[in-house]
Amino acid sequence: MKGSRDLASSPVRLPVDLKNWLKHKAIDNGRSFNSEVVMRLQESRQREEAAKNAA
Repeated sequence: MKGSRDLASSPVRLPVDLKNWLKHKAIDNGRSFNSEVVMRLQESRQREEAAKNAA
């Protein structure tokens, strides 16, 4: 687990339907809401970097 110094608090405003969808996906995947958001952002970042490197 990361220490509190490795994490930045980032309040984000989300549309209600998107938040509810993410909440249900987190439950389906056995993760917390925060962990689900972080995982999806990391995956998106990896795809973007892979596409950039492939070009």
